[in-house]
Amino acid sequence: MMSRLFVLFFSLAQILSVHSLYSLTDKAKKAHALMEEFDAMIQKAMHDYHVPGLSIGVVVDGSLIYAKGFGFRDLEKKLPVTKDTLFPIGSCSKAFTSFVMGSFVDEGFLSWDEPIVNICPDFRLSDPYATQHITMRDILSHRSGLPRHDFMWYNSEMTRNEVIQKLRYLEPSCCFRERYQYNNLMYLVAGHVAEELSGKAWEELVREKILQPLDMRRTNFSVKAMQEGSDFACPYIEKNDRLEKMKFRDISLIGPAGAINSSVEDLSHWMIMQLNGGVYHGTSCIRSSTLQEIHTPQVTIPGSPEVKESFLYSSGLGWLLASYRGQYVVSHDGVSDGFTSTVGILPKQGIGVVVLANRNLTSLPRFLFLQVVDRLLELPFLDHLQEGLETVRKNKYPFQEKKDDENHLRKKGTTPSHLLENFMGEYEHPGYGTVFVDLINGDLSLTFHGISCLLKHWHYDVFEMKEESEHTFFSREGTKLSFRNNMKGDVEELLIPFEPNVGDIVFKKKKESLQVSYLKQFVGLYEIYGYTVEMVIRNQALCAIIPGQPVYELIPSGQNEFLVQAMPGNTVRFVLDDDDQVQELVLIRPYGAFTAKPKKM
Repeated sequence: MMSRLFVLFFSLAQILSVHSLYSLTDKAKKAHALMEEFDAMIQKAMHDYHVPGLSIGVVVDGSLIYAKGFGFRDLEKKLPVTKDTLFPIGSCSKAFTSFVMGSFVDEGFLSWDEPIVNICPDFRLSDPYATQHITMRDILSHRSGLPRHDFMWYNSEMTRNEVIQKLRYLEPSCCFRERYQYNNLMYLVAGHVAEELSGKAWEELVREKILQPLDMRRTNFSVKAMQEGSDFACPYIEKNDRLEKMKFRDISLIGPAGAINSSVEDLSHWMIMQLNGGVYHGTSCIRSSTLQEIHTPQVTIPGSPEVKESFLYSSGLGWLLASYRGQYVVSHDGVSDGFTSTVGILPKQGIGVVVLANRNLTSLPRFLFLQVVDRLLELPFLDHLQEGLETVRKNKYPFQEKKDDENHLRKKGTTPSHLLENFMGEYEHPGYGTVFVDLINGDLSLTFHGISCLLKHWHYDVFEMKEESEHTFFSREGTKLSFRNNMKGDVEELLIPFEPNVGDIVFKKKKESLQVSYLKQFVGLYEIYGYTVEMVIRNQALCAIIPGQPVYELIPSGQNEFLVQAMPGNTVRFVLDDDDQVQELVLIRPYGAFTAKPKKM
């Protein structure tokens, strides 16, 4: 009896926490009843799509009529998802940036069609014509001519200004305004323009113009800020049919394109304002004509729409627009490391739906969104969730077929043109930055923006990326890269296909400093009391790698002698023979000296 009373109390509490049923329109009451029968389908879909946690909210006629959490925000600790659980919303943040720009249009500080260089004279792209003519409308509707180039900024420690200065070195894949090409970097430019116009940080502008007027109290801009609260979701990825926890990735560098964290409860306020012509609780946040322009098609998106029931697909300003079963749908998907989301509205119907999930690159939020729309409009049933599952299964086969095709093309029995140590060094690109290539345990290792992977020989001077040091939003494992020699036969360039819509990104090898040339003679494996110590060069410094211990950097202190940086009082001395080959390594410690011999390969 007590358990039945608890369930009844909990159900009533959820209804009251969403919206009083007495204040709902008849349409909203009916929608509430339809959604209350939807829980079982959501739970089954989460199981089928291997999603650990999910939060979903539905707005109808200005009221949040359904808001629930399902599954776990932390799978290991069995912490449940609620309507207040914070999730990174990824590219759903773009609509916030376009809204801020719209407010500047309202205030007369900006025109959608004013060239960006009029506001930011130092702004440059590689195409001079695009530089002089690109406008805010071009930027927000993805028609700059630049493809994504996402690896240029992903996990980088650059500042936003540094990224903007490097845009001029990125290759376009089509002419300016030729076609739609999704691009996160251009939204970083939009945020920069907003800061130039106002003298305030993009985050401050979003808080001032959106979060505070809409009472979005828990929404923030970094995974660090998100984790300072008690109710936030953890990121997961599926590997070998198992869910594994990912690290929280800080993407605040690209904030205006995708760094907002929010909840179903907070995002319901955002959708209510969007559906009410820019007005929230009687306060106008933006002119209705400006909001209408944001929701208006600007450029056609090429290719087939994601579902056969959509006939047109286009980009607005921060939103993607589609016709779906006779309805005008304004929506956007968001992805970041370990999270996927969908936020969408049907302006003519007064309906808004948000779905937040804590799994990397899952299509469940998008197909749940469509399933909810069908249900609320009482359209003939289409099993989007099952169709999505079949698509997921089909996509596994082309991946395997690609691997098989690559194996057929592989030239067996070939060797690199140089000893592996000759490939070591720093390789630079003016836009992408520096790639470090080291030799560890007999294999080449590549480090870019702090993420490392092994390089396994494929054929000739082509290597394959393997065993990344951490889970990433989009794995580079399996990527083939190649080294290229100059006319003298020396390794001069490293070519990596970081952006599939242009040619390989070419990194030039830095000329070695005298210090690096000197340090190279000490690189190798050494054996001491059954343990193997490896000496490698990282960031132009000699480092010692001992299994199960941190990497120790060695600081030159004398002729062939080094101090161990993290161990005061410890010295490493290399003893050379008459041929300048290392004969032994002497580790001098406060309580004695130990000798290690080079290990024979």
